[in-house]
Amino acid sequence: MTNHPNENGDIYQSVFKFHNSGIYGILNHESLECTNLPINSNLLHFTNKLLEEKYIQTLYCDRSDRNKVSNEFKSNLLIFYVFFTLYILILVTCSLLLYNEDNLESVHLFLQLSSLLAILLIAYGILFLILTCGWFLRKSRILYTLFGLIFMIFLVVGDERILSGIYDNKFHKSYIPGSLGIVCWIIMMRTILFDSFQIIAFLSTSCLALFLGLSLGYSPLSTYAIAGEFLILLIFLTIQTIESHQIDYRTRQIFWRADKEHELYELPPQEFQSKATINSEIEVLVESCDSIKKEIKNACKVIIYNDLKTRLKGTCTEIEKVKRRIAHGKYLKEIKIEKDHFIDDDDKTFMIENFMEPQETTHAKSITRPITMTDSDKDQPKTNFPFSNYGESELEGVLSTVGRNYNFDIWFVYTSTGHSIFIVAKYLLKKWNMQTKFNISEDVSDAYFKCIENNYNHNPYHNACHAADVLHTLLFFCEYGSLYPSLGSLDILSSIIAALGHDVGHQALTNRFLVNNRDELALQYNDSSVLENMHCSKTYLIMQRPGCNIFEGLCNDDWIKARKLIVEMILDTDMSKHFEILGRWRTRALHLSDLNIEKQEDKILILAMALKCSDIGHSAKVTDLHEKWTALVCEEFFNQGDIEKARNQPVSMYCDRETTDIAKSQAGFLKNICIPLFEAWCGYLNSETLNQLVMDQLRKNLAIWVGKSRTRRSTLNGFHKTDTKSNELVRMISHSSDRLTTARNRERDELI
Repeated sequence: MTNHPNENGDIYQSVFKFHNSGIYGILNHESLECTNLPINSNLLHFTNKLLEEKYIQTLYCDRSDRNKVSNEFKSNLLIFYVFFTLYILILVTCSLLLYNEDNLESVHLFLQLSSLLAILLIAYGILFLILTCGWFLRKSRILYTLFGLIFMIFLVVGDERILSGIYDNKFHKSYIPGSLGIVCWIIMMRTILFDSFQIIAFLSTSCLALFLGLSLGYSPLSTYAIAGEFLILLIFLTIQTIESHQIDYRTRQIFWRADKEHELYELPPQEFQSKATINSEIEVLVESCDSIKKEIKNACKVIIYNDLKTRLKGTCTEIEKVKRRIAHGKYLKEIKIEKDHFIDDDDKTFMIENFMEPQETTHAKSITRPITMTDSDKDQPKTNFPFSNYGESELEGVLSTVGRNYNFDIWFVYTSTGHSIFIVAKYLLKKWNMQTKFNISEDVSDAYFKCIENNYNHNPYHNACHAADVLHTLLFFCEYGSLYPSLGSLDILSSIIAALGHDVGHQALTNRFLVNNRDELALQYNDSSVLENMHCSKTYLIMQRPGCNIFEGLCNDDWIKARKLIVEMILDTDMSKHFEILGRWRTRALHLSDLNIEKQEDKILILAMALKCSDIGHSAKVTDLHEKWTALVCEEFFNQGDIEKARNQPVSMYCDRETTDIAKSQAGFLKNICIPLFEAWCGYLNSETLNQLVMDQLRKNLAIWVGKSRTRRSTLNGFHKTDTKSNELVRMISHSSDRLTTARNRERDELI
């Protein structure tokens, strides 16, 4: 078993042996003294009271047992009491000899002997107390300070010159000067008090004041003789005080270094572990780099060799470079999910299935045929619903709240006009004068966004209304997160297209389902971000259609810039990469704080995170809207579960309409996915408005789901019974799908 340098307190008991200036200089301690020691330079005590108490206890108490005397103090006690006892015996002997030769009055002899006896009893009484009682041991410095002051008073008042003046007796020229006793006593006090500057300065000042006052008042000597003796005493005590200051400061320096070194061995292991339950490999490595840097810096505080300290500081610089390369990299994808009281087995399975990339592709045991869209489904034209109840001008008041009213309800626009993407995009392009800026004809922009809208399947959740709602939330973040001043017109146009196209052609099935069933899309995109790659591809393929090239007027550089932004934004909505993306974001935005939106790469990262948050933004909307979207996404999950059941495949977590506890699943989703994501996003934007509207509402919604979970009213039927509005929305989507099917059949019959 390896012993640490501090074990059993050896280092604390040895550092105080290097008080001697010669040894201190030989060890080169002086050149390496810490200039920012946490100490009051005037009074010479640690600013931290706990550290000061620890320092005093280290001097006087044994490190392993606070009720026992330390080895250093034990040695000082032995020296002090041997010389103190000899000193008392010498004073008693001299007093008796002087009295025997009639050079000392009897009253003076009585006072001196009785005082010395009392002082001797006090001294050994203190020794008995500190050896038998831990409390008195810890108060040793105070006890010996009071004792030292008492003996100082005796040495001044008990001087033959002062006593003769007080009692008006004959002054005998044969006497022992009290100043000589003061000189001896101050040296002894330095030993027992470990050269405490404060106490030595206090005793010296008190002694000088008392000596000068009583000597001038009672001494028969001339003023010049008194002044001369006082000045000699002043010089000596000043030297002693200065030297005690130097040694006290050095002792505290060495103690502080030893204490810091001791802390390195006693830090609990959990301090080096990540506090989060879910961490990406990037975050774990960055936190490890910081821990290593912290330990190296702590080590530098106690290392006395300059060349070694310089090398360690250089190592810190290299570690910082490594940390930043890790933070900016995109190759560390391992995610660790630790089970705790917030994440049960179901939640863990759900997150692994939906928010992490599969480590291995496990195909279902029974596969009949892949779920794919037929060629006729892919390119068949969709019906255009006319503006039924409102004209465009009447809707302008409603549309003006897009990106400004956080709880804007896209369903109102859809039910009023039959459109969502088309009407919102048309309004925004006019609002920002995009047609003029990028030489886009209105017919081209209308055709493009109509095609985007029509290529959205009529899914319960991943439909055109979802895309329009995501765009609205994205613009809201840009508005109240103060991103607009740093965005150019091309950035805004690209963000609009990315948001509106981020789920185009979605099949209402998860990536994992498509991969496990060897779907045509999964094979086409090599099982990697299957749907997201398809959305990117379709967004640009629609531009290739006649009359739909909205980027036709862009120069090549702008086209490349816009494409990179759109592709990155859409690909980052892949929830299987959620923890990887979140970890990279937290590292850059919160840990390193080195994001610069003026840099194009960082701008892409910021806008991609904005779209990612907007994609699940309903979780932080007013409860009514949030529950509507929740009903729709649950219906979509359950439809997938029905397919899995029909194929005799394992039902994905939270996709079984018969057993799923909706409230529990939503509480877990908000708690484990949404809140960490929005905390990181809002933490970067640092907007009071977003904190109030987003984070507060998110926590309210979580509390509602937690409350519902406790009552377990959570099957789909139960949910619909308690939320008729959401049920109506599901029926509305189904009705729209029926109308679409009827229109398709009519067109097909006409072609035949």
